[in-house]
Amino acid sequence: MKITYLINDMYGIGGTVRTVANQAAALTARHEVEIVSIFRHREQPVLPVPPGVRLTWLVDTRDKEQVPVGEDGRPLHENDPRAGQPPEVFPVEDGRGDQHSKLTDDRLTEFLSTTDSDVVVGTRPGLNVAIARAAPDRIVKIGQEHLTFEQHKDSLRKVMARTYPSLDAFVTVTEADARTYSVRMPLPGVRLVAIPNSVPRPAFTADGANTRTIVSAGRLAPSKRHDLLVEAFAGVADEHPDWTLRIYGRGSQRGRLAKQVRQLGMQDRIWLMGPHPRVEEAWAQGAFAAVTSSEEPFGMTIVEAMRSGLPVVSTDCPHGPSSIIKDHQDGILVPNRSATGIAQGLAELMGNEPLRRRMAHAALSDSERFDPARVVRLHEQLFDELRLDKAQSGLIHLHATTIPQARGAADDVEDPDLYLPGDPVPGPATGAGGDIPRAPAPRTETPPACIVEATGDGLTTLTFNDPPDSVVLSVPGERHTHVPDEQGRVVIDPATEHLTARTWDVLRTDGERTSPVEDVQIHQYGYPLRPEETLDLALAVPTRSAKGRLQVHVRRASHHAEIEHVEVHDGLITLQGHGLGAPVPDPRARLAVRLRSSPKVLREFSAPVAASGKFTAVVDPAVVVRGRHGESERWELRLVLSDGTEYTVGRHLSGVVGYKRIIDYPSVEVCPNRAYGSRVQPYYTVNDRLALMTSPVPPTLRVEAANVRPRHRGKMQMDVLLDMVLPEGAECAVEVVRGEGAGQRFPLHEVPVRTVDASRLQGELKRLGLEGEIGEPRSWQLRFLVGPPGALDRVPARAVPGRTHRRWHHGGFVRSATVVPLDSGDVRVTVADVRMVAALRRRIH
Repeated sequence: MKITYLINDMYGIGGTVRTVANQAAALTARHEVEIVSIFRHREQPVLPVPPGVRLTWLVDTRDKEQVPVGEDGRPLHENDPRAGQPPEVFPVEDGRGDQHSKLTDDRLTEFLSTTDSDVVVGTRPGLNVAIARAAPDRIVKIGQEHLTFEQHKDSLRKVMARTYPSLDAFVTVTEADARTYSVRMPLPGVRLVAIPNSVPRPAFTADGANTRTIVSAGRLAPSKRHDLLVEAFAGVADEHPDWTLRIYGRGSQRGRLAKQVRQLGMQDRIWLMGPHPRVEEAWAQGAFAAVTSSEEPFGMTIVEAMRSGLPVVSTDCPHGPSSIIKDHQDGILVPNRSATGIAQGLAELMGNEPLRRRMAHAALSDSERFDPARVVRLHEQLFDELRLDKAQSGLIHLHATTIPQARGAADDVEDPDLYLPGDPVPGPATGAGGDIPRAPAPRTETPPACIVEATGDGLTTLTFNDPPDSVVLSVPGERHTHVPDEQGRVVIDPATEHLTARTWDVLRTDGERTSPVEDVQIHQYGYPLRPEETLDLALAVPTRSAKGRLQVHVRRASHHAEIEHVEVHDGLITLQGHGLGAPVPDPRARLAVRLRSSPKVLREFSAPVAASGKFTAVVDPAVVVRGRHGESERWELRLVLSDGTEYTVGRHLSGVVGYKRIIDYPSVEVCPNRAYGSRVQPYYTVNDRLALMTSPVPPTLRVEAANVRPRHRGKMQMDVLLDMVLPEGAECAVEVVRGEGAGQRFPLHEVPVRTVDASRLQGELKRLGLEGEIGEPRSWQLRFLVGPPGALDRVPARAVPGRTHRRWHHGGFVRSATVVPLDSGDVRVTVADVRMVAALRRRIH
């Protein structure tokens, strides 16, 4: 049969996208399957479309950056005015209602009326409603629920209750949610069935090594409660100092989570990794997983982690986790919304390696029941029964070879003890029919074009299904060529190839054609490395670029110090690390802080090295920026032994790259006065070396008063009163932001003032177009600047009282200058000329 899945956006990433891909991949072994994405917002999907599955789209939204808008701010995609009108078929009550329009309605209705599909499956409430409203009766109409009844607004539930009775079946992912629907939204005549999501077996699983890494993955959304996970891990981190927490995903809560991590001082232990296009690669690097949602429609990430061989610590929230995890057998269930309970679960697994190994084995075994080859039979059974119902009602005609047969007892080819989750919920609401025997669906996963293995010895091995003539590692100005061996393999060994410590693009050459290596599967194992067991630094770490192309990050140094902890506290920056290669104890070792643009500018701090190779250095930011306030600069760090040997300083042994976007350390402000100062912040470079950056701190003084007095020859005198005495060495200026002469700066000089707690500044403004004859009123936006020489910054003037000054000019006119404060902190100066004779005549008459 032909089966079509309707999804809002298959080009994005998320649980529904993965679920649809898994279902389609399993069904395509015996059926024609297509996925219709309402929107297409990018050139290629983030997740690969299963082989044999056709992907189409209805509305192109790749023009969203420069597109006019219609009603309620709806963008006019494809320059079609219908895109600016609200939808009528797709309900506006759906959470994606603002994305839909009359254009999407028309395209969707046209598709449903003309498709030759036997079965159409909706994957969100709005699409289920659209199918119920617009699909012809000859099509089997199925709505899928990927959330839960409780997660929908009342307004949407009312629409669902009115329209869902036109569906043929409604499928939830848990029996608990199906029971909720059967009670709170009865759907007479509609088959209500619970079928779990399926998760394919990953190409590789966690190798059982103690990686001392907890992995969490999913949208960074409020319901996922990553804040509780961060709080819980921070509460037990001191008891398990070797462990780290990696959180994968994107979402609205990233900023809040980053702030929480900074406030807890856990930047070196809790890493916000960002999204991962192949999450199974991330699971395989963990020792166990954590899921802390307050509500979970199913628990897709739980099953994915278990299929990768990880036990899972999960909150016992509605509805999914308790139907997946067998408590203390293949995972641990902890109280919902409880940071204390989560912490206890984490600590139990972190502190008990034999328990982790037992649970990991059980997780692999127990999660096989979610394999697509098993779950797909439940979908096929439902499709067949519904088509038979339509044939018996005369709505469609089935050929004799396609009519499903009733199942008898002798046909039971399955092991009677085999448990398939998601069997139809018993009761009058389900309408479940007899099972139909089928052979398990064959696996349809197509192997990637290139399998990449990165091992703890620093090597990266590329294995090609279709080997190229050669493989090229390329950076601007440098190329290294490798020829695959007879097995199609290329081994990258940074220790012997003398590759520079950079990010290398990996290209394949086929004849005269050179192209990036894409469609890769990356299996990294053997990490993190222990500093005390690592003699030198020579690593090749593979990753994907933003466009999905293979890159290799080379990390090598003859002498390297691995950073383990950075603490910013009480105005000081403390670094703790470990020198590789068992350096001898050196109480006179020091940390060198060099200005990148001028290496002769050097600051040094004591960094004694212990017999274990560990060192601690305390950096005083005030010493770093001494005499350099107001500059934006980068400073390199090196550990220098007393014999002159220099060690690079960075973070490499975890096998992770890109700490610049993962770890955000707080900064220290060094402000000797209110006129200027510097901000000093530790950060990681693009090559994951630790460095310092300095930047100016805006002045905190204020302008109390500002007067502009007209002068001869088109000049104006500016008088400014500051709320404090100007510090020694500070400079002041006024800048023309808008108006004629914009971009000019005029210096302001200090003049005597009677008060002891203020400063009076004075300067002359010219070349503003006032040199000619009398003209129309003109205005300028002016900005006051204060700071060290060459690094002036804005000083606000919001409290300046508006004031006008006038001056009699030769030629019989009066020139006035009026100063008015602006909300931005700048001031507006307006100059107007009035001829006195004409003004007097108007007044007399």
